Amino acid sequence: MRRMYLIAGVIFLATGLIFYGCAKKLPPEAELQAAREALQRAKQAGAEIFEEYKLAEKYLKEAESLVEEKKYDDARTKAIISKEFSELALKKLEEAKREEEGKIRLVEREPEFKETKLPSPFEIKGINPDDVIGTATLGKGYILRQFEKVYFDFDSAAIKEEYKEILKKNAEIARRILDENPKIKLLIEGHCDERGTSEYNIELGWRRANAIKRYLTLLGIPEDRIVVVSFGKEFPEFPCPPPHCYSEEKWSKNRRGVFAITAKD
Repeated sequence: MRRMYLIAGVIFLATGLIFYGCAKKLPPEAELQAAREALQRAKQAGAEIFEEYKLAEKYLKEAESLVEEKKYDDARTKAIISKEFSELALKKLEEAKREEEGKIRLVEREPEFKETKLPSPFEIKGINPDDVIGTATLGKGYILRQFEKVYFDFDSAAIKEEYKEILKKNAEIARRILDENPKIKLLIEGHCDERGTSEYNIELGWRRANAIKRYLTLLGIPEDRIVVVSFGKEFPEFPCPPPHCYSEEKWSKNRRGVFAITAKD
């Protein structure tokens, strides 16, 4: 009898824990709202003509459907991807205008990065402004000379053994800067080579950036101090679009994770 009570108690406890775990998951309202706002901005700007806008609409609808099914993690991912495509549509629109007029500036439209103004390198403790060798994609952060890139195999988001030591070094550099600057965060960009669809590569770049993020958290970088973004195949470091170009050497350099410091809230 005592054994039966014990088993019943274990089952009751396990059921309670499962219920509690499920109860903790909430709909990704912030991500959905950001995706809707980005799509609306793209529409108002006239970016509906681009394939990226249609993909943004598609992913947002999928995200909203997944929320109805209470698949919140998948919905969150789809909403973020939708927002990325809206931003890419806006970028294409700006590039088209710039080609026509020759003087249109690319406008940064991502609200999260506008909430906190990126400080001057001279205002960031623990870095030498001379070590800033460039800005991150779309000007979202500063790239430091000390940060090394991480490269991936074709169609893979797995961290290769040869880059784990580089990740440790990058983590040490980032930890020192983050400790001295409470408002600074580490930005991880995921990039792909130019094979495959834009849709697929946005997801692949997202997986790559998050794989780096997970590894850095194991090395002691707080999760809430890391920002990830995927640019898919849109910004190759060594352009090589098939079928006109076929160079594994160039493609391998485009499958990368890039590190920068940013001030995103």
